[in-house]
Parts: sequence; structure tokens; C-alpha cells
Amino acid sequence: MIQMADVGVGICGQEGRQAVMASDFAMGQFRVLKRLLLVHGHWNYQHISYLVLYNFYCNAVFVLMLFWYILYTAFSTTSALIDWSSVFYSVLYTSLPTIVVSILDKDLSHEILLKYPKLYAAGHRQESYNMPLFWITMLGMLWQSLVLFYIPLFTYRDSTIDIWSMGSLWITAVVILVNMHFAMDIQRWVVITHISLWGLI
Repeated sequence: MIQMADVGVGICGQEGRQAVMASDFAMGQFRVLKRLLLVHGHWNYQHISYLVLYNFYCNAVFVLMLFWYILYTAFSTTSALIDWSSVFYSVLYTSLPTIVVSILDKDLSHEILLKYPKLYAAGHRQESYNMPLFWITMLGMLWQSLVLFYIPLFTYRDSTIDIWSMGSLWITAVVILVNMHFAMDIQRWVVITHISLWGLI
């Protein structure tokens, strides 16, 4: 059994089935291991790293937009959002496209990943998720949340619009922003991706 990883992979062979019984995954032949590491390992790293970064981004934009509202109202208990909009934001508007793309999106084909094994090293070098990339994303999210909050506020400052209509405008703007940000990073577009992304907007 291969024990130098977080996941145990057992090879079923002539030595017996002890390694298979103690492993997380079992394989019948060594040749399958190459595809598991080079193809599925690369895809898994890309999906997980982008999923984590995108979830930080979309939740931080939403929370910071609410934070600017709290500062604007001097920490009053008024709410600009309907309760269901907060629930739908996390459960439906941003999570469904993330799940669909995490399953279907692939940056490189399996032929290329098998032909060039050095592409697997991108995970070791932490190219898709690292601290500088995280802080750049958070800085981008900071100014985007400021723009999303203050542009509608100053635009409708002298109008008779009520606070719940402003809240609906803010939540709509956040949903459009995070899904457009997500759409810019998708590598492979399929019908389900279009339905989950544009349909929820």
C-alpha cells in the first residue's frame, strides 16, 4: 500500500489483499495509478483550489456589502434585505454554479496531462491557491463591495426608494457580480454550466 499521502491506495496483487483492506481506494493494476495521479490528481487540485478561493470571494463580497450598510446606518437594527434573499444567496445563487463547474470544468484534457507529467507539479508549487493569490482576491473583493454598495446608494440618494428596494438592488448586483466573476474563470462551457450560471442570475 502507498502510505506517503493523505489517501491510501492499495494495489491488489499476488501478495494478498492486506493492502487493499487497509486502503481508501483499491486498484487491480499499477498502470491505473499513473492516470489517478497525473489526471485526476491535477483536476482535483484545480477544482478544490478554485472552489475554496471562489467561496471566500463570494461570501466576503456579500458580508462586506452588509458591513458597509451597517456602518452607513450607524449600527442600527434595520435590515435592508429580505430574510430569504440571504438564504438563497448562499444555498442557491452561488453554490449551485460552483458545484456544477467543480464537477464538469477541466483546465486540460486527460491526453495532455498524461503526455506532460510535469503539469502535475503545479499542485506542489501551489500555483492555483497560495497566500498572495488569496490576498489579491480579497483586495479585489474589498473595492468591489464598496462599489456595489455606494454607487446605488448615491444614485438613489434623493429619490423616494425604500430600503427594501435598495436591498433588492444590492443583492441582485452581488449575485450578478459573483456569477460574472465565476464565468470569467470557466475553462469549458457546456449546456449545464450555462443553465446553472445564467439561469440563476
